[in-house]
Amino acid sequence: MTGPGRIFGKGGRTSGGGRSPRGPGLFSSIPRGRESLYDIPDDAKLSAVRKAQRSPQEEKRVGIRPVPKPPKGPILGLRVDVDTHDGMRDGVPRLLDVFREAGVHATFYLAFGPDRSGLAVFNVLKNPLFLKKMLRTRAATLYGWRTVLSGTLLPARKVALAFPEVARRIAEEGHEVGVHAWDHRAWQDRLPKFSYDRMAQELERAGEAFVEVFGTKPKTYAAPAWFCSNDSLRYQENLGLDYASDCRGGDPFYPNLEGRTLRTPQVPATLPTLDEALGETAKSAEEFYSSVLASAAGESWPVLTVHAEMEGGPYAGAFSSFLRDARERGIRAVPLRALLAERLEADPDLPHHTLSYGIVEGRASAVSLQFLEV
Repeated sequence: MTGPGRIFGKGGRTSGGGRSPRGPGLFSSIPRGRESLYDIPDDAKLSAVRKAQRSPQEEKRVGIRPVPKPPKGPILGLRVDVDTHDGMRDGVPRLLDVFREAGVHATFYLAFGPDRSGLAVFNVLKNPLFLKKMLRTRAATLYGWRTVLSGTLLPARKVALAFPEVARRIAEEGHEVGVHAWDHRAWQDRLPKFSYDRMAQELERAGEAFVEVFGTKPKTYAAPAWFCSNDSLRYQENLGLDYASDCRGGDPFYPNLEGRTLRTPQVPATLPTLDEALGETAKSAEEFYSSVLASAAGESWPVLTVHAEMEGGPYAGAFSSFLRDARERGIRAVPLRALLAERLEADPDLPHHTLSYGIVEGRASAVSLQFLEV
């Protein structure tokens, strides 16, 4: 997944063995007029597609390097997204118990500001895929009516700021903690419409809330719903981050935006999530985790995202069994910081990639994708 012309966002598997997100890649689903955020010149698109279609023999001729393997054996990066008030209150403590029992640590990304999950209902009117996802995941049962109506018929409640003692417990138990969002729903739904100042305000308010809870500045950010922009990535360059996890992809990389490579590496999520798979590609959580084990075994640097509302909720038992099965197969579950450190140990020369928007199977809206190496 490195080398000239390595591309993500196409269906199937990459030639490096890892599964890439399914989607249109450069041929974005973002509404007309917004696609320029990650666009590359038209004359480069055909070249990109041709490079993506090269055979393994042709790749050898153009010098595409193999993906380095983890020097200490199979590895799995674990990140936990905490999006809602109830997820912070109930899901995080349950996940901490699961992790303690399994003897593993993860990277937790926390939303800090208002839980306005109820605003998602308006997506039903605009996007039939969103309604389909709500029905197949039984969102009302999963999240509860209080969350489903939060920010609409019922007032929004803070997420991590409402439970600073729970947030601090995450760090006290040896897990890494980073920023997910201030207003998760606003970012996910409206980022393309944000002014530069509004975008910066969202990042800054979340960072200030992190300092309020932990007394130190955050060292890692993860964009809500893997949805970012050139402006947000550039702004993060000023925040002193060690790395970010803003997109989907296949291998840690440096983002290249309009010919300039940024210095903040990205550790992309590589594997599907439980909410994307249930009722779509898997009939049960157990079937989903079985497929994750198989996929993780085929990738060099797999990253799994779990959600406090799901794996810290009704699927905690299945997730606990998954961690046990992974350990029995010799797969080490680690925070993203540890995965990145081991990746740099294997080869300090991370690839430089552009990004694009595309659709990942099981999601109702576009995400940011690691795309073409430059």
